Amino acid sequence: MNFFLLSSGFFLGWSLGANDGGNIFGPAVSTRMLKFRTAAIIASIFIILGAVLQGSGVSQTLSSLGSVNEIFGSFTVAFSAAITLFLMVRTKQPVSSTQAVVGAIIGWNYFSGAFTDFSILVKIVSTWVITPILSAVIAMFLFYILKKIISKRPISLFKFDYFTRLGFVFLVAFSAYSLGANNIANVVGMFVDASPFTPHALFNKFIISSQVQLFFFGAISIALGILTKSMSNAQIVGNAIFKMSPITGFIAILSSSIVLFLFSFKGLQIFLTMIHLPTLPLVPVSSSQAIVGAIIGIGIVKGASNIQYKNISKIAIGWLINPVIACVICYISLFFVQNVFDKSVYKPTSFIFNQKVMDKLESLDINTSDLIMLDNLSFNNARDLRGALATITTTYEGDKAELKKLTIREMTIIAQNAEYFPMYISSESLYMIKSKKHFSDAVYEPLIKIEGNIYDYKWELVDELSEISELWRFKPKRSQNDFYNSELEKRYELLFLMFKSAVLLTAQA
Repeated sequence: MNFFLLSSGFFLGWSLGANDGGNIFGPAVSTRMLKFRTAAIIASIFIILGAVLQGSGVSQTLSSLGSVNEIFGSFTVAFSAAITLFLMVRTKQPVSSTQAVVGAIIGWNYFSGAFTDFSILVKIVSTWVITPILSAVIAMFLFYILKKIISKRPISLFKFDYFTRLGFVFLVAFSAYSLGANNIANVVGMFVDASPFTPHALFNKFIISSQVQLFFFGAISIALGILTKSMSNAQIVGNAIFKMSPITGFIAILSSSIVLFLFSFKGLQIFLTMIHLPTLPLVPVSSSQAIVGAIIGIGIVKGASNIQYKNISKIAIGWLINPVIACVICYISLFFVQNVFDKSVYKPTSFIFNQKVMDKLESLDINTSDLIMLDNLSFNNARDLRGALATITTTYEGDKAELKKLTIREMTIIAQNAEYFPMYISSESLYMIKSKKHFSDAVYEPLIKIEGNIYDYKWELVDELSEISELWRFKPKRSQNDFYNSELEKRYELLFLMFKSAVLLTAQA
């Protein structure tokens, strides 16, 4: 059954390969520097390497947007995103797999009644605007620099052709590796917890984890999409916007690859943080938007009159409708899976209000006097809580008092802090954390002080550990602290998983 459920992830991988293959090597093929078959084989090999060697990608932001907590829900989200990409490929539209996945996740959020974190959504959507602009600027800069170098150091046509072809080989490999590392989590990341694979020992020395096996087969599906269906999209990306030459094609791929690198390289974020400069968010970005932006940038430098604005408009419309289509398809599909096939697509989340929750909300500048009707109430799912919050009006003091509905941000904060998530800090779970060396000794030591404690809400554990040690304390929300806080969130997520499991095991005993 689990292998069948993975089929939607593999279909999504095939669709991603069919769509994004053109972004990796479209200019190289359209300028006849590389044959399609050669470029496709190189891209397929390095996508697999990128997925297996660096497959974790940058998926945390997507998971923060919506946590799909049921296997049939994961299947439907992946299937909906795959169908959307497949339809776009059929209409010869170069679109983004990340956009499709985001749209499908929002569809799941609406169906399950889960709250969509709009601050995360704004961060993701902002990259859809930043990516093509940044890629265009980099392409314009690289074109100017390369033109200066060639004019000062002219080389023979034969050598120029040889070095350009060789450069394309390395560039396609680098771009494919980056795409595999950055996007494999979009394809099968939602199935990690339900992987049907088991760890295997290679030559009795190397352990191949179930996650690595999952990423490998997901990467195979991407490679199959590249080899079987990406040729038409490669021609569209290479010629539909601006007629490419070998040198402009080279710059286009290099520029888009740099953008993918900038949005996924943790080392760069750490460096910028150390020198107190703003950082780019670590999110999966669209290779389609990056390559299109680069081609537009080159077209502007070479003369804006040569740009096919009609085709740009067509591509931009595809970017806009892509997440909307995925959202609608996912919502309808979830309805059929749950009501026709009688499969659960989400696990209900409980919300319990009491005095300690009210005190916590008060500390977060939420006017709890307006929430008095919720005191001592519980809700079995997010949809019921959303309905209750929608009826509440809050008073804002200004020139004259007026009643207003709770904002989406306020509703999200209320839901996050009222979510019932019982945890037990057992000695067994602490031993498992230490034996697997999840944390350094300094980070692990504060956990010993809370052994035996019981918590009803996630924020209770966070608050107590923050008081015990600064190593478990979040820093102020500033751009230079984003990476630190992101890594700390990952540590807390591991604790939540381990200590909730301890509650389940205790209940079973």
